[in-house]
Amino acid sequence: MPRTSPPQTREGFGAPLPDLTDEQRARFQAGKAAFERVFTPRTGLGAVFNAQSCAECHAQPATGGAHDTITITRFRTPLSLNFAAGLVTQASGSPHIQSRSVADEFPDQVPGCDVAPETAPESTLAKTVRVTPPLFGLGLIEAIPDSTLIENGYASADRHPDVNGRGADPSVTGRAGLLFPGGINDLGSLGRLVGRFGARGFVADIPSFTQGAYRTEMGIATPHPLFFLPVRPQGTFAPRDCTPFSGTAVSLAEVREVVDYMRFLAPPPRGPITPAVERGETVFSDIGCASCHTPTLETDGNTVAALSYRDVPLYSDLLLHDMGEALADGAPEGLGTSREWRTTPLWGIGGMAKPLMHDGRAGRDFVRAIELHGGEAAGTRSQFNDLPVADKRALVRFLESL
Repeated sequence: MPRTSPPQTREGFGAPLPDLTDEQRARFQAGKAAFERVFTPRTGLGAVFNAQSCAECHAQPATGGAHDTITITRFRTPLSLNFAAGLVTQASGSPHIQSRSVADEFPDQVPGCDVAPETAPESTLAKTVRVTPPLFGLGLIEAIPDSTLIENGYASADRHPDVNGRGADPSVTGRAGLLFPGGINDLGSLGRLVGRFGARGFVADIPSFTQGAYRTEMGIATPHPLFFLPVRPQGTFAPRDCTPFSGTAVSLAEVREVVDYMRFLAPPPRGPITPAVERGETVFSDIGCASCHTPTLETDGNTVAALSYRDVPLYSDLLLHDMGEALADGAPEGLGTSREWRTTPLWGIGGMAKPLMHDGRAGRDFVRAIELHGGEAAGTRSQFNDLPVADKRALVRFLESL
C-alpha cells in the first residue's frame, strides 16, 4: 500500500464561518488584512524574528493555514526548565529561537545593528522542533466549554469507552490541560481554566495565542502582561540601532482585528466520502483511534451566533496523553510533561501539505505517523499493525478525506 499521501485538492480553505452577520464579515476581512500585514524594522519588527507577518507561516493552502517547510525550535536551559518559565525569564533567549536578524536582512534600515540570529546556547538541556499549526476552525475550538474537556478527562479505565468489545484499555488516561499554574490566557478570559491550543494545550484562548505569536515569532511587544516587552536576543536587550521604530507597533485594536479573523475562520473543508472512506472510519473507531481523536465535540452558548451550540468535527478530545518515550522531547510546557501531547485535531490533514506529528518527522506518511504513536496509543498501534492490508488502506483513505 502507498505510504505517502499528497494533499487532496479541495476548495473552501480560508473561508469565513457561515452565518456570520455583515458586521462580523467586515471584521473578518479587516482582521485578515492585519494578519497579512508585513513588518520591517521601520514599522516595528523585532531585532530577531522568525517571520514578518502572521500569514508568512500560516499560508498553505490558504491564508490561515499551515506551512510545509517552516518550523520553529524551542529549547530548555537550567534557568528555564519549563516553557512557561522561559517566557518570563528569557534566560539565554529561551524558550524559543528567533532564527532571523534585522542586521542580516535589513542592513539599510538598521546600519548600526550587529545582532545575530539566535542559536541554542551551550547550556541547552533539550531542543524540540514544531511545525506550523493550521488555524482553521479555531473559534469553534475556543468555544467548546471547559466543562466538556474536564468531564472527558479519563481518570481511569472505568471512564475509557470500550470501543471494540475487547474491554476498556487501562493505559489510556487522557487529562484536561488545566491552566493554573503554568498556562496562559488573556486578562479578559480569566474564568477559563483549560488550555486547548498549542501542542501541549498550554494556551486557553485566541487573544493569548495571537499576542504570543506576535512576540515570539516577530519580536513585537503586545498589551498582554506576558508579552509587553520585546524579545531579548539571546537574553539581552537589543541595541537601539536594531529597533528604529518608536511607538506601538501593534495596538490593542489591531490585535482584536486579528483575533476576530482567527475566531471567524471556518473549519477546513472535508474531502469526498466514498465507500472506502466509510470503511476506513469504521476501522478508525474499531481499533480505538476515536477514543482520543474524538470525531465531534460541541460548543455551548456564545454571543456570536455562528459559534453557538455548534458541532465541531475536529477529531480530537483536546486532552493531554502520554505518547511514550520515543516522542518525548525533554521540553515540558505548563503542566504538560515531556511525554504528553494534546491530541492533534485531524480535520484538514488530508487537504494540507503540513507534515505529520508535532515536529513533522512523519512527513506525509500516515502509516508512519500511526507507527510513531506510543505510550497510551501503543495498544491501538498494535491493532493497526495486525489489520489486513485492505483495512489499513481504507483507514488511510479515511484520513486523506479529513
